[in-house]
Amino acid sequence: PDTMSATNPCNAEQFACANRRQLPEALHGSEAPHTQRIHLTDQDQSIDQLWPDTMSADELKAKGNAAFAEKRFQDAIDAFTQAIAVDGSNHVFYSNRSASYAGLHNYQSALDDAKKCVTIKPDWGKGYGREGAAYHGLGMLEKAKETYEKGLTVEPELAMLKNGLAEVEQELKKMQVDADGNVGLDAIGKLFQRPDLNEIIARTPQLVASLGDAEFMKTVESIKQNPNLLPGHLQDSRIQALLQALLIQNNPDVMQKQEEAMMRKRKEQEKREEEEKRKAEEAKKQKEADDKARKAAMTENDFEGDPRGLSDWLKDKGNEAYKGKKFDEAIGFYSRAIDADPANVAVLTNRAAVRFEQTQYDECIADCKKAVEEGRAKHADFKIIARAFERQGNALVKLGKHEEAAKAYSDALVENRTKEVEKKLKECEKAIKEAKAKAYINPEISAAEKEKGNALVKEGNFVQAKAVYDEAIRRNPKDHTIYSNRALCYMKLMEWPSAKMDCDKALEIDPKFVRALERRGNCYLMLKETTKAMADFQKGLDIDPNNQGCLQGMQKVNATMYSGQRDEQSVANAMKDPEIQQILQDPVINNVLRDLQANPAAGQAALKDPVVAERIQKLAAAGILSFG
Repeated sequence: PDTMSATNPCNAEQFACANRRQLPEALHGSEAPHTQRIHLTDQDQSIDQLWPDTMSADELKAKGNAAFAEKRFQDAIDAFTQAIAVDGSNHVFYSNRSASYAGLHNYQSALDDAKKCVTIKPDWGKGYGREGAAYHGLGMLEKAKETYEKGLTVEPELAMLKNGLAEVEQELKKMQVDADGNVGLDAIGKLFQRPDLNEIIARTPQLVASLGDAEFMKTVESIKQNPNLLPGHLQDSRIQALLQALLIQNNPDVMQKQEEAMMRKRKEQEKREEEEKRKAEEAKKQKEADDKARKAAMTENDFEGDPRGLSDWLKDKGNEAYKGKKFDEAIGFYSRAIDADPANVAVLTNRAAVRFEQTQYDECIADCKKAVEEGRAKHADFKIIARAFERQGNALVKLGKHEEAAKAYSDALVENRTKEVEKKLKECEKAIKEAKAKAYINPEISAAEKEKGNALVKEGNFVQAKAVYDEAIRRNPKDHTIYSNRALCYMKLMEWPSAKMDCDKALEIDPKFVRALERRGNCYLMLKETTKAMADFQKGLDIDPNNQGCLQGMQKVNATMYSGQRDEQSVANAMKDPEIQQILQDPVINNVLRDLQANPAAGQAALKDPVVAERIQKLAAAGILSFG
């Protein structure tokens, strides 16, 4: 590569040149490296054996050059490191390794190697080019400029040095602007010396918390005193944010243009990346199509002496048949694949999946068990074993054997924990619990337990009665009267929320069960939710106008309405009620309330409307109005 181009530094990160560094013009030597292959005895795969001990320094250099050309910078570094171990006096090896470090943005290591190169060969211009590029990468622009200029005294016409110097000078020119248009790093110092610096920090969202950070403020002060220290602190995101805020404050028009330029370049980069991604996707699809065509043209004779290859080939054909819902054909291919290589346990799990689709659950389970047995014996991938357990669990669920299925899912999670299997296990455990509860239901025993509870209530033993009603409900959870009876026990024990919940359950089963309406109304009274109490008592009276419990409840509500006393807790609870909120926002009701105060006769006339009267009554029941 030649050099990496510089871009417009419109923010602190660009100011530091963090993402664009000069790389060397070329690496030395171009011989294509050769590699050896070694085969693993227990796996059908191979690896590259790079950098054999028998290589010479030049051969290692050639390998490093090839790796660099392919942007495999770490491989290049490894090659040049071994070349240096063979011949540590060759300045080119250090130069090339410096370029490789720069490729990884490891500019400090690149600088160390460049300095070593210059020490060995001080009359070689490219060594200074490497050093200048490393300084550039570290954000030390003045030092980079000085190094490039020194290199040009050695080789005045070396393009690498000229280009590097021009790039650094351009960056320095762009970044060093103060309010008066002066240039130089001193201008940056002047920005940090603004009298309103602390105000700018306080107005910058990323920095407001840093005003109390003594270490940060010490750093800012040091940059005030010596602007040359700024590049060394640009890795601190807070310093970057402060510099950008200062530059915007100093010259917003310039900064806006730089931001626009940066945005354009970012979009261009995104467009290039999207195009590269599209091409890569097309290449992948083409490769898949080519592979598919190649496999389609193959026959069993192509796998003579390769049982695993034949097994995988048959498995692929089975997969295609499975996707096409040709289940019998898929079974045939999978069975032949197993015969070709019994150790290929993944085929067993695939055949199990087909058995499942064919509702052959016992055969599916048998394949899964065999897959687990063979997989463990052959040390197969744990994910394959987990898949076998999962599919076994699926089949057991279909057979209604939830406890066995739960065991299979648990075993799958031991091998490989996934959210999908965790969900299946929870559903299975829920089904087991429901099945046990259903099996426990016995209405006859429930009725007997209910009678025991009733007798205990008559004796005043409410604690024991509640426990007996618990068992009665477990035996028959659809009997609404038991919930109502247990609610009475809770009421006697002054556990009003629990009593209300039991009434809710009773009314869920039988919405017209007046006794539950009466008891819930009384719970609401004790919970200081008077409007809800009134609603329950009224519902009860609508069903049974002579119900004494509901009549007495309405009397209690009326007594509260006309007591002339305000219960703050009742009012607070009422204000949380959406119905009460809606009534208070009704303009008609607001007008009636004003008339009742200013013109009682007109207000009384409005109360003849049953809807208005009902709503006013609810406000009174809630304690918001008082007629006392």
